[in-house]
Amino acid sequence: MTGTVIRLLPNKGFCFVRGSDGLTRFLHATQLQPNSAFDTLREGQGVEFEPVEVPDGKGNKLRAINAKLLE
Repeated sequence: MTGTVIRLLPNKGFCFVRGSDGLTRFLHATQLQPNSAFDTLREGQGVEFEPVEVPDGKGNKLRAINAKLLE
């Protein structure tokens, strides 16, 4: 799936991505390949990722994993 970075929190090491399906997902720096790419990430940047739902005890959280920057 593709999406766009809508909120970047570089000092915390994560961002939020709005997917092409309109849903917002959490993306941790460790899920962006290569890992150094997070340092150059900016709001509005396109990314490609695998959407997953992770149970957290209160329901499922939407996450983006195996992400990479789109040129």
